[in-house]
Amino acid sequence: MPHGNLGTGLTATAPCFFYAADRVVLPIVGLQAFRLFDPIIVFRPVFVVDSRLYWFLGIIAVAVVGTAVYRLASSPAEVETVRVQRREVVEVYVATGRIEAPRTSDLGVEVAGTVRHIAVEEGAEIDRGDRLVALRPRNAELAVQKAEARVETLRSELQEIRRGATDANIRAAESKVTQFAAQLAQAEREQRDTKALFENDVVSERELEQARTAAKEARARLENAEARLERLRERPLPEQVRAARSRLEQGRVDLERARNDLAETIIRAPFGGLILAIETDEGERVTPNQTVARMADMTSAEVYAEVDEDYFGRLAAGQPATLLFPSMPGEAFSATVRRVGPEVAPDRGVIGVHLAPDSLPDNAFPGLTVDANIEVARLDQALAAPTDAVVRDPTGTYVLTIRDGETVRQAVDVRARGDPWMALEGVDAGTRIVRKAARLEIGQAVTPAGGDES
Repeated sequence: MPHGNLGTGLTATAPCFFYAADRVVLPIVGLQAFRLFDPIIVFRPVFVVDSRLYWFLGIIAVAVVGTAVYRLASSPAEVETVRVQRREVVEVYVATGRIEAPRTSDLGVEVAGTVRHIAVEEGAEIDRGDRLVALRPRNAELAVQKAEARVETLRSELQEIRRGATDANIRAAESKVTQFAAQLAQAEREQRDTKALFENDVVSERELEQARTAAKEARARLENAEARLERLRERPLPEQVRAARSRLEQGRVDLERARNDLAETIIRAPFGGLILAIETDEGERVTPNQTVARMADMTSAEVYAEVDEDYFGRLAAGQPATLLFPSMPGEAFSATVRRVGPEVAPDRGVIGVHLAPDSLPDNAFPGLTVDANIEVARLDQALAAPTDAVVRDPTGTYVLTIRDGETVRQAVDVRARGDPWMALEGVDAGTRIVRKAARLEIGQAVTPAGGDES
């Protein structure tokens, strides 16, 4: 049996030590004693290696651990309890949606032209009637001037027919007849001379045809002048007045159309809203019906979200909601369910919900993501229990009560799933139930550890 020198203290450590007195070995405090001077006994540590001793100590350790485990397993688990109580319970369905603008307009041009100026930028807020895009108006302006002159001529003609011809009008018409008669005579002479020259191969066939055409035109002018002179000498007939009036009305229609075309060279906002896109550039040539800008009326904006179709029967128009924007933490905006559906996605099992916001952020625009917390139920003075006290498994929903020191299952129905309280049916007010019930077994020995919220 190894040992150290006298008086040197500890020499080694080992799993166990024992007491030796005058070479009699007893396993007690881990010291060796031997008789040095009778009756003095000196103690010092001794390192012992004995397989029988290891077996003996292992058996003792197993017995101690087993006893502890048995006592721990057989002792009741301490649980937190709470009493069922009456209180307000609010159930909220959280859905993610986006801002939509039902009133959106693609603005196009009605006339062809070249873009002269773009007056707004994308994202700008505008009022009804604001100028957005302007085309170069030169051609449209000329068309208006021509139409205005035509209307003035037709108005004078109508007045002349209504009044009847004056002596001056008749003399002027007679002068025109004389003039056109002389022109016709001259044209016919030239036609005869040209024909003779053609027959003698002096002029070409083309020149002969030109002479014939000139004679026909001179004859037509003379006939028109003679007809006009005849009308002036007669009293105006009612049908002549109606015809002149009809021509004037048509001229006015043409003028209005020309003015509208001129106005169409300036594209204005049909309503107040937000400019979503400008789809042209200055100097670009545009054609009728081509879109140059797109805008949305944000006063009609709504939030569209999709919810599980299992909630279809619990959603209804008028339910309050709260809108939260991920980009604006800490700010909330109230809203109301406008309608449920009719959008349905059978493959995903969801239905569409439209919410009308009471207000939106000033910089909101269509497509922006928003979380909608829809209040699907609000119960006053409902029997309620904390959410962690209610368990749902394939057989149903239940809470755990304590009877004779063991957990007992009590079936319940959920009326509203709030946070952190749920409204229940099937349990009485004041009933003590176990919290964190999902961690426990039915029939498990337990003892209340406080936490009673009555």
